[in-house]
Amino acid sequence: MVVTAWKGTRVLSDPNQAADEMARWAENLQRTAQKYQDLQGRMEAMAVTESSADNRISVTVDANGVTTGITLAAATRGMDPAAVAAELMACTRRAQARLRDQVTDLVHSVVGDDAAGQAIVGQYAERFPDPAPTAPPAPPEPVYTPPTAYTPPPPPQPPQGARKPDRDRTVTPDEPDEDDLYYRRKSWLE
Repeated sequence: MVVTAWKGTRVLSDPNQAADEMARWAENLQRTAQKYQDLQGRMEAMAVTESSADNRISVTVDANGVTTGITLAAATRGMDPAAVAAELMACTRRAQARLRDQVTDLVHSVVGDDAAGQAIVGQYAERFPDPAPTAPPAPPEPVYTPPTAYTPPPPPQPPQGARKPDRDRTVTPDEPDEDDLYYRRKSWLE
């Protein structure tokens, strides 16, 4: 009788020994299947969140590397849309790279170094490479904020050295005219 076992092919002549070998092989397959079911359950529950350096933007990815959440702080409201998009993509790539590292650690701890585990690790390494280093972001350009209320211009100032009128003093001409003399008389009968 020829039995193909987990580690190769062996020829067994005793049927009882062959049955025992098949039972051990089935148990080994059962344990391996249980490990991979455990691995699958733990991987499905994985999620990784990465944030920008200033914590304005954060991205969450699931076990497949798919974005499941994006959080934008109120401070992103005045940012350049291209800068927001670039930071979103950078956070996504960093989260996926961290996911790859976590999956690698999980596979090694749950199933060990077998061929199927290495295939899973290889797929994650191929799909989610390390993100390219980025230059530090340029400081944001100042945003013009229009005034919120109308402010009238200040009133014009009088020219310096102008004289203030003297309203309390009465000015009379030096020589009286004919009407002045007429009205200065004490009586109209004169």
